[in-house]
Amino acid sequence: MTIDLLRDLLARHARPDQTTAIDDVLISRVDESATSSSMSGTVLALIAQGAKHLALGDRIYEYGAGQYLIASVDLPVTGHFVAATPERPAIGFGLILRPALVAELLLQAAPGDLPPVPPGAPSGLAVSDAPAPLVDAVIRLVQLLDETRDRTVLAPLIKREILWRLINGEQGATVRQLGLADSSLTHIARAVRWIRDNYAESIRVEEVAHLSGMSVSA
Repeated sequence: MTIDLLRDLLARHARPDQTTAIDDVLISRVDESATSSSMSGTVLALIAQGAKHLALGDRIYEYGAGQYLIASVDLPVTGHFVAATPERPAIGFGLILRPALVAELLLQAAPGDLPPVPPGAPSGLAVSDAPAPLVDAVIRLVQLLDETRDRTVLAPLIKREILWRLINGEQGATVRQLGLADSSLTHIARAVRWIRDNYAESIRVEEVAHLSGMSVSA
């Protein structure tokens, strides 16, 4: 029921350019199955209707209604919406993830409030089922598009709630890495950004390693 409510809200507020009156909040509506290549950005993407396949190299991430994808590194990806039609379009919510906001929450949290971090570097992309409290927070954020008087004050609070629920959710380690200045994902993101900005030049691994604060082997 909550996903149905979110779907109806998103469909009503969808624009061709995906932007909304709330900073960093995006709404997508796709009326036909299509494949596109782009940079992923650092984003939470929650599907309310339809399904999407996202390819990173030879790995495919699939997620549908009631599931979300976290992209914690700006990576080149190929996306494909599955079986989208004008009668039943693919509809989704997006929230750009800002490392500074994640870091702020991590600093404010007491050590016991955060789940333990699993060993190893988290994946730059991850898919999970969206728990009810997360969907509820997204619904309340989208509803503020109709409540101009409350939007300025409440939207930042609800975005913080969404981030907090992500940090404490199944993909919390991936989200948390965004806010850690010396995390492995931060180093990877730095390398990806340099390669993206200098792709037309000859690239030396040693130079990229130095710029991103990583060893050559890493």
